[in-house]
Amino acid sequence: MTMPRGLAPYMVDMVWAMLAGWVSACLLVANEIARGMRAGEIVPFVVG
Repeated sequence: MTMPRGLAPYMVDMVWAMLAGWVSACLLVANEIARGMRAGEIVPFVVG
């Protein structure tokens, strides 16, 4: 059984939106961590 013609672009758009949201969230968290480190609110820690 094949997929309806309109379903494939819809699925690609949904996956793209999910990936874009995930990347955006990761960049937001990284930005907040960097801001906190620059401001001295977060100090670097040594593991090991």
